[in-house]
Amino acid sequence: MISKSFIKSSLLFTLGGALPMVAGILLLPFYTNYLSDTLYTQVLFYISISMLFQILFSFSIENYFGIKFTKLAEQKTEQRRFTGTVSVLLLLIGAVVMGLACLFGPALFSAIYRTELGMDFWPWGFISVLTGFFNSYFKAASICLIYLKKPGTFLVSNLVNFFVTVLISVGGLFLFPDSLFGPMYGRLISGFVIFLIGLGVFRKNSIWVFDREFIKDLFRFCIPYVFYVISGWVLMQVDRYILQAYIPNTELNAYDLLLKCFYGIEFIQNSLSAVIYPKVYEIWAKQDTKGTTPESNRYFNVLTAINIIQLIVFCIAIPLVYRLFVNNPAFFQSESYIGILATGYALRSILSFYLAGILFTGNVMVLLRIFGLSALLQILLTWPASHYYGLNGAILAGLITKVIQVLLCIWLAAKAFHYEYNVYKILVLPFSFLLLNSIQYIIQPEYNVWFYAIELLGFGILIYALFRKEIRKVLGNFGWPGGN
Repeated sequence: MISKSFIKSSLLFTLGGALPMVAGILLLPFYTNYLSDTLYTQVLFYISISMLFQILFSFSIENYFGIKFTKLAEQKTEQRRFTGTVSVLLLLIGAVVMGLACLFGPALFSAIYRTELGMDFWPWGFISVLTGFFNSYFKAASICLIYLKKPGTFLVSNLVNFFVTVLISVGGLFLFPDSLFGPMYGRLISGFVIFLIGLGVFRKNSIWVFDREFIKDLFRFCIPYVFYVISGWVLMQVDRYILQAYIPNTELNAYDLLLKCFYGIEFIQNSLSAVIYPKVYEIWAKQDTKGTTPESNRYFNVLTAINIIQLIVFCIAIPLVYRLFVNNPAFFQSESYIGILATGYALRSILSFYLAGILFTGNVMVLLRIFGLSALLQILLTWPASHYYGLNGAILAGLITKVIQVLLCIWLAAKAFHYEYNVYKILVLPFSFLLLNSIQYIIQPEYNVWFYAIELLGFGILIYALFRKEIRKVLGNFGWPGGN
C-alpha cells in the first residue's frame, strides 16, 4: 500500500509539473481569437525556437542530476558541491550558446523562414532564445527540488510561473492588440521571474563551486542524451518548418493548434509512464535476468487500454471545445484529420513498453539510434511528401515515421532487454486503432462524431473483455478503489 505522504507529494509534484502545459493550452484560444493569421504563425515558430534552445541550454543535465544526486546520498557535502557545479555549468553553457545564437541567429532566420512570414531574430528571436535559457535553468532547479523532496516550493514556484505567464500574455493581447507584445513578453517576464527563483534554489541548496571531478561523467551521459532529446524535438516540430513553404498560414495554424491540444494527451501518457516505471523497475530489479514478466506486463496492458479510450474521448471532445472557445472558423478545418493524428499517439503505449526496458538497462545509445534514425526519416519523408501532397503528405509521412519508430524499438531494444508479452494486448490493439482510423480517413475524411462514438463503444467492450481482471489487479497494487 502506498503511504498518504507519498501520494500527497506525488500529487503536488504532478500538479506543479502540469502547470506550464496548462498555461500553454489555456492561452491558445486567446492566440486564435486575438492574433492575425501571420502573427499566430510567428508565435508558433518563436515558441518552437524557445523549446529547441531550452534543450541546448539545459544540455540534458536535468536528466543526469537525479542519477548522480542519488549516488551521493551518503555524502551530503558532495551533494551540495555537485548541485553548485550544475548551477555554474548551466550559466556557462548559457553564456556560450547565447553568444553563438546572437552571432549566427540573423543569418539562420533568413535561411530558414519565408520572407513573407516576417520572422526576425531581433528582437523576437533573441527574446525566444533568452526565454529558453530562463526556462532551462528553472527546469534544472525544479529537478533539484524534486530530489530534495520539497513539493510545496515546487508547486508554488510553478504557480508563480503560471499566473505571470497567463496574466501578462492576456493583458498584452488586450493592451497591444494584433501584436506580439503579449505572447512574447508574457513568456519572457515569467521566464525571468522563475530564473530568479531557480537561482535562489541553487544558492540555498548548494556550495557555489565548479568541481571538475563531476564534469567527465556528466558529459559522458549528457552528450548522447542531448542528441536524443534534439531528435525528439525534430520529430515533434520539423514538419511545420517544412510545411511553411507549401501550405497557407491558415492551414498551418489549424494543424499546429490541434497538435498543441494533443499536448494534454502526451502529458497524461508521460504521467502514467512515470507512475508505472518505478513499479516495473522494482519487479525487474528482483530478477537475475533482464526481461519482462507477466506481472510487469500487466501495467503496460492497462496503459494500452487507458490510452486507446482517452484518444477516442479526445476525438469526440476537441471539436466541441473548439466551438466553445475558438471564434475563428479557419481553425475548424483540423477536425477532419483529428482521428488520423490520434493514431500516432496510440503507438505511444508500445514505445513506453519498449523504452522502459532500454531505460532500465541505461543504454542511452540505443535510445539515440531509435530517435536519431526516426528524426532523420521524418525529415526525408516529410520534405517530398509536403511538396507534392501538402498537409496530407506531411501527416502520412509522420504516421509512417511513427510506425517505423516502433519497429526500430522492437528490433534494437531486443538486443538490450528480453521482451515476452501478449502480442494482442501490446501490439495488435494499438495497430487496430491505427488501421480503423486510417481507413475512415481515406473513405470519409470529413469529421463525423458518430464514428468516434461507435468506436468508443466497440473498443470499450473489447477492452473490458480483454483487460477487466488486469485493471482490477493494477488498481489493487496502487491501493485504489475497485482493485483486488
